[in-house]
Amino acid sequence: MKNKSVLIRRAALLAAIAVAIAVAVGLSVSFAVSGGQAPAAFADRPWLGALIAGAAALAAGLVSLRLLAAKVMAPALEPVAKLKDAAVAMSGGNLEIRADETADGELGELGKAVNNLSDQLSRNMYTLIVERNRLRNMLNGLSEGIVAIDREGAITHTNPAIEKFFTRQKLALHLPDPRMKLIDDKSVWEDFDAVIQTGEPSTRNLNLDNKDMILRLTITPIVDEIGAIAGAVGLFSDITQMERLEKTRRDYVSNVSHELRTPLTAMRALIEPLKEGMVTDEADRQRYYDIILREILRLSRLINDQLELSRLQSGTLAIQKSVMALDDVVYDVCDRYATIAGEHGLELKVETDFTQCPPVYANADRVEQMLIILVDNAIKYTEQGSVSVSADWDDERVVIHVKDTGIGIEETDLPYVFDRFYKVDKAHSGKGSGLGLSIARELLKRMDEDIWVTSEKGVGTEFSFTVHLPTENPKEKDQQK
Repeated sequence: MKNKSVLIRRAALLAAIAVAIAVAVGLSVSFAVSGGQAPAAFADRPWLGALIAGAAALAAGLVSLRLLAAKVMAPALEPVAKLKDAAVAMSGGNLEIRADETADGELGELGKAVNNLSDQLSRNMYTLIVERNRLRNMLNGLSEGIVAIDREGAITHTNPAIEKFFTRQKLALHLPDPRMKLIDDKSVWEDFDAVIQTGEPSTRNLNLDNKDMILRLTITPIVDEIGAIAGAVGLFSDITQMERLEKTRRDYVSNVSHELRTPLTAMRALIEPLKEGMVTDEADRQRYYDIILREILRLSRLINDQLELSRLQSGTLAIQKSVMALDDVVYDVCDRYATIAGEHGLELKVETDFTQCPPVYANADRVEQMLIILVDNAIKYTEQGSVSVSADWDDERVVIHVKDTGIGIEETDLPYVFDRFYKVDKAHSGKGSGLGLSIARELLKRMDEDIWVTSEKGVGTEFSFTVHLPTENPKEKDQQK
């Protein structure tokens, strides 16, 4: 009996009591009918007495069973009700509730099983929540935009990065596709729908003209456990910088090839006649040699400029700064280029008394190089008029200006004047390699200075750069850097 449940034992006890009562009542009725003062009808029909005795016994047994059930079965039914309530609460998500494990028999074992199930569900739910939060944080932390849709095309997941690429639209009542509120590009959603229909991944570039951005859109189908298409997920990657770098690389290769080809072609055209003995006059040969030497020097300057620019951009070129006066450097450069300007029919003017300029904290050789680059460029691109050098200053810095009355620069080209191989002449015919201003910008960047340009097409151009005054202890400032 120890292996049997309390309910079975109590039910067996009730049945035994009910049978005993029924037998006792039946015997009593039968005795009364057969041996007592029974009506004559019973004597003629003895079976009627047995029937009445049986009915009385059944009625007595049912009444006894009903009365005893409330008292005998109630203690056994109460744990069942509590177990049911606990199971219902757990199914509703309350995994902290616990069933009674102290009941005897199978009820206690069932309570333990339900509690173990609740503990296991709690651990699994905790693990799922942790993984979900980890995945959500990973997706939210991505710089790429994520959009997921289900098989019906409805949006199920997004991350904050997607809103950096696209401006969320206000929901309009007449909007045919509610997804357009997130991304107002119909072709994007057509790509999503096509991936769900075909099950084939899709990749293409998107040009966002309103943000001057290029996105790489990669859409991949989501397959469920039975191999059916359950949706699609799209990855939006910003490749603007990569595309710009690729364009810069292509332009750089093209420009270097052009700059190298020009002197090489010229030298080949001169060397071949010399080699074949076609140039017999000594004066012509000397002229050819002079041109070849000039082209070789041009190639050498081009290579040296590229090496200089590469060293500046890589940070391997050290620039030592000290307190210096600007007047000697400015007047020396202007004196050297005054003759060259005169040969071009130009006037080179110094419009500021640099002897009154305060000392600055810079590298004298690099400031001289800056002035040479700017003055040389101004003379090259000025056909008539003048080139002027001036300065103004305050308590922190000196700003040096080199202004010309030359051909000027288109407003659309101003952001690119400091790029490698930039030339106002799009054909890249002569007038330098196009590396001077790039070198100037990198030099000033290395010295923590700035340079900018203002220009008007057909009127002239003005380049300005800063040179800071020394601090109380400039050496300590350099050491901190």
